[in-house]
Amino acid sequence: MPFRDLLKYLLSMHRTSTQSALNNFFERKGITMSQQALSMARSKFDHTPFLKLFNAVRNAFYGKEYLPKLRKYHDKFLVAIDGSETVLPNLPMLLKKFGGTGAKASSPTARMSIAYDVLNDFIIDANFTPLTISEGEHAKNHIEAVGKVIDLKNAIFIMDRGYASRELIELLSEKSCYLFRLRSKFNTDIDDLPLGSHIIYMYDDVKVRIVKFTLPSGEIETLITNLFELEEAEFKDLYFKRWRIEVKYDVVKNKLEMPCFGGFSENAIMQDFWISMYLANMAAIAKNEADEIIKDERYDKDNKFDYQANVNTLIGSLRDKLADAVFSRNPNQRQKKLERIINEIKHSVVPIRPDDGSVPRYENPRKAKFHHNKRSNL
Repeated sequence: MPFRDLLKYLLSMHRTSTQSALNNFFERKGITMSQQALSMARSKFDHTPFLKLFNAVRNAFYGKEYLPKLRKYHDKFLVAIDGSETVLPNLPMLLKKFGGTGAKASSPTARMSIAYDVLNDFIIDANFTPLTISEGEHAKNHIEAVGKVIDLKNAIFIMDRGYASRELIELLSEKSCYLFRLRSKFNTDIDDLPLGSHIIYMYDDVKVRIVKFTLPSGEIETLITNLFELEEAEFKDLYFKRWRIEVKYDVVKNKLEMPCFGGFSENAIMQDFWISMYLANMAAIAKNEADEIIKDERYDKDNKFDYQANVNTLIGSLRDKLADAVFSRNPNQRQKKLERIINEIKHSVVPIRPDDGSVPRYENPRKAKFHHNKRSNL
């Protein structure tokens, strides 16, 4: 398989059986290719071309041309950081490399982590590592990476329970703004504070603000921040914006089906990871463009709700047509193919219903949604 064809095939993110996907891909060429040949072709290069592709799109998105147009909160980017464990194919070499969870820590599992611009629906930085790399280490790496793209003084980092630590609080107090949700017993003096906003000093005179309020469930929410000028009433809504990173993980894991890896080697898994990160951002860009068109076309209609592009249709369109458009040698043909994708996306819409966060989440008791043992070993 020529390198160009291999890239087109992988960027199409086929999620049927590997042999069926290969048959469909080469049907118009009048040739066939085996799974073993695909595996050999993938092994000839590592994941870095896809990492570079991800970085190139990210750098363009936050380039000087577009940076002033991006959405902000009080002139600051909202960057949520969160991690997620990803079940891997049950192979000894992957268990040795990434570590394991479950009974006797025998199920190969990796730690995925992303820094996500919640207002612009964009993954700024991502990592896929062994479990030995903690969420705190990932957070520090993300902060450094974000600082290469945007001025850290113009960012607010939002993180859930488990991330707050002396190291991160001191780091962000010097370089940026932050908002952490605190777990109980993080600091007993903070636990004893009443509801409301309080200024205290921690860690050798580091000034922090504690905001405590009651959730509809009756639970007391405790936040720590260095946003001293923000009105107390704004913090509940500000922290809730972090929820969008959970939605992004849903897109990556369930709609792009990243855990359904197309190969079982470490190299193939890293290729699939960076392809998923790239496609997640391309999907966000396409959705934003389609949403603007949908908004304009429905401006004078008396609809109960606003409408947006259907993400499932969007992912399907990108999966089928994006690689072909990107690899078109003629710029005019490339533009026309991209316009056809947007046109297809804008005709499949869903209403935007208000989400107050009151809908309960139910955890899936099954650890692995995709059954790696049923796929051929590449």
